[in-house]
Amino acid sequence: MGSTGVLVALLVLVIGGVVGWHLRHASGASADLKVHKTRIPNFRKARNRSRLIALALIVITLLLLRSLLK
Repeated sequence: MGSTGVLVALLVLVIGGVVGWHLRHASGASADLKVHKTRIPNFRKARNRSRLIALALIVITLLLLRSLLK
């Protein structure tokens, strides 16, 4: 495995960690809705923002990996 392979593996690991954190944050924003009825709109905003960030990072990562492998 050359230096390019190590760089790609490291890039995927780091971005995978960030995407996982955002997806975990998105699911955790609705964990206990019975207790926080008045804060539901804020939870919805946090879920949507985290999902969009995670989706954008996945798309950008796939595009970067595609361009690196060509």
